[in-house]
Amino acid sequence: MIDYEQIRKLSPAHGDIFVVPEDTPVELAKALAEAIAVASPGVKAIVFRGDVRRLTIAEMNTAGWYRA
Repeated sequence: MIDYEQIRKLSPAHGDIFVVPEDTPVELAKALAEAIAVASPGVKAIVFRGDVRRLTIAEMNTAGWYRA
């Protein structure tokens, strides 16, 4: 169920990372990714479940997030 009090306007830009709580169902995270793709065609964004700060450098590299 959507908590309408928590809705915020999103203006996705290329390269954005949307972090949702780790307990977010996979189906809901996929639905968010699809909604972003529909709302902003051509914008490549990532929906990430959990604390992105826990990723290792190797995991980020595998995902294509190369550190400068």
